[in-house]
Amino acid sequence: MASENIAAIRIMGWAHSGQECSRSILSDRGPALYFSGVNARTEVYSPLQNAAVWLAAWLYGHESTDALVSALTDLGGDHHYAGQPLAHLLREVRSEADLDTEGPAVRLILSGPGQPPELPAGSPAAAALGEAGAVVIRGHAGANHILIPEYGDNGTQWRWFEEHERLPEPAWLSPGEADALLSRATNEAAVLIEAAGGIRSDLPNPRLTVGTLADFYDTPGLPMRTPPRAAKLFARADAVAAVVETVVDTLGDHSFDPHLFALWRHIRTARMAGVADAVLDYQRGD
Repeated sequence: MASENIAAIRIMGWAHSGQECSRSILSDRGPALYFSGVNARTEVYSPLQNAAVWLAAWLYGHESTDALVSALTDLGGDHHYAGQPLAHLLREVRSEADLDTEGPAVRLILSGPGQPPELPAGSPAAAALGEAGAVVIRGHAGANHILIPEYGDNGTQWRWFEEHERLPEPAWLSPGEADALLSRATNEAAVLIEAAGGIRSDLPNPRLTVGTLADFYDTPGLPMRTPPRAAKLFARADAVAAVVETVVDTLGDHSFDPHLFALWRHIRTARMAGVADAVLDYQRGD
């Protein structure tokens, strides 16, 4: 974790170096890529990560229905599906899920710039996919049930799509592989940012802001049976995500995005890999 902390502080330092640094990137390297319409948090965080883990723990009998409902409520308020309360959605999920076939019965799908969703191109599910991503429940006879939430001030509305075409294969990275990629991307971003503008030596300590955001990402926590490998990967992704959000919000300038672009992708990949690892662990019943 030490290398990530050092890289995080270096990235934070570059953010505090100000607008002159941003202008120097444009003049020295030509036009930069901007994603001014992109919200940093939606690129690095989705409540669907923890929701998917809780759903899998419940399906495999490691968490009670009451615990699942409580966690989902903490994550998204009141949940509704087809005009009915959450219980209706859970009954449908329980009925359709294939828990016996080898491999994870629950998948998290996240996407963003440079990372298309692992859904059939042009499918209704792909067209409906929002910023939060999707949870895929493996069904019987080759069916995939794609659950897409819409989080709002009045709770969460779910849409359900059924797809019989084989879904694009994910990276299937182990937690260790995903962690290594995230660590390398963090350090590479720090090097690029420092080379572009340098850092100031009189920076305030960013830990308070980053720590506050990390606390937000950790709410409401994970099931007790979450394997340590997955929990560690989620924690690493949360820490880097908090730094990315702090960097963007500190200056309010998306000229950072060319340097943070790869980080966004690796954060999402780490979250998906962590969910897959947790689901496989629940399936084994270790």
